[in-house]
Amino acid sequence: MSHSSHTTDNTTLMYENNQEMLYQGESHGTKEIWKIFIWLTVITVLDIILYFTLAPTMFRNIIFVAFGIVKAYLIVGYFMHMKHEHKYLALSILVPVIFIVGLITGLLYEGNFWSTI
Repeated sequence: MSHSSHTTDNTTLMYENNQEMLYQGESHGTKEIWKIFIWLTVITVLDIILYFTLAPTMFRNIIFVAFGIVKAYLIVGYFMHMKHEHKYLALSILVPVIFIVGLITGLLYEGNFWSTI
């Protein structure tokens, strides 16, 4: 399927029959995606290994939360392309997430207060 364009841009006309060259600048590369996929796989395997080898303590829970945050960053940053977006668009996502995490932390802390009464 050829690309039909009504512009007279020489770059568009030159690459009109070669779709790969025409859209080459829009891709962030499959090597990067595979690298992130491998990192996510390694972190998930570590999660599983640590789940079965460490005793259920707060330390293990903190490790799982840290791994979850790293995996969420990689997924949102690379697979949802937020890493390549403008700064203010990324901040419009990040700031509410920080407030939600703070809200959940506060609610969990206050929820524990009722057990001391």
